[in-house]
Amino acid sequence: MRSIWAITKRELKNYFLTPIGYLVVIVFVAIMSWMFCAAMIDFLKRAQSYMAFGGMGEMNLNAMIIQPVLGNMAVIFLLMGALITMRLLAEERKMKTIELLLTSPIHPYQIVLGKFFSVLLLLMLMLSVTFIYPIVLMIFGNPDIKQILAGYLGVFLFCAAFLSFGLFISALTENQITAGAITFGLFLFFWIISWISASPDSFIGKVVAYISIIDHLANFIRGLIDTKDVIYYVSFIFFGLFLTHQAIESQRWR
Repeated sequence: MRSIWAITKRELKNYFLTPIGYLVVIVFVAIMSWMFCAAMIDFLKRAQSYMAFGGMGEMNLNAMIIQPVLGNMAVIFLLMGALITMRLLAEERKMKTIELLLTSPIHPYQIVLGKFFSVLLLLMLMLSVTFIYPIVLMIFGNPDIKQILAGYLGVFLFCAAFLSFGLFISALTENQITAGAITFGLFLFFWIISWISASPDSFIGKVVAYISIIDHLANFIRGLIDTKDVIYYVSFIFFGLFLTHQAIESQRWR
C-alpha cells in the first residue's frame, strides 16, 4: 500500500508541476460554471414567464438545472479524460523510466493502482469544485439533495470508467498525442454506440443499450441508483485496470 500511495503522490504532484493540471481544472470549472449560469438564467426566464401567465406550484430545479449540468459535465469529460490520462504511462515509456519501475520491487498492479488513484483524486478535485452549484441552489431554492448526490455518484463512476481505459491506452504507446487521440475516439465510441440500433426493444438493441456507457448514467442523473448500473461501471473500471496490468506485464517479459 505504501508503494501505491508513493506513486499516487508522485503522479498527482507531477500534474501541478506543469500547466496541464491547472489548465484542465480551470478549463473544466470555467466551462461548467458557464453552463450552470446559462441553465440558471434559462430557469429564471421560464419562471418569470410561468408566473406572468398565472402559473402555480414550484418549477423543478433538479430537472431544469442539475440534470442538464451533470449531463453536460459527462460530455466535457470526454476530452478532459483523454488529456489527463494520455501521459500517465506513455511518458514513462518515452522516458524509459517504465523499465526502472518494472525492475524495482514494485509489482505491476501497484503501478496501475498508483497511477489510477492519482487521476481519481484529480477527478474528485474537479467535481468537488463544481459542488458549489447545488450549494447555490440550496441557498435560493429547495432542490432534491438525494437526487443531486446520486447524479454526482453516477458522474464519478462514469468518469472513473473512462479513466481506467485511458490508462490502458496510455500503456500501449509512448506517444502522448496518439494515446490522447485513441482514448478520445474510444470514449466517443462508447458514447454513441447506442445510436447503432434503430430498434431499442430488440435483443440487439438491448445489448447495445447495456454496453452504452451513457445510458447507465441517465438513471443516476434522474436520482435512481440501480444495482445493474453500479455493477456495469465497477466492471468497466476493473476490466480497464486488468487490461492495463496485462499491458505492463507484457512489457516486463520483453
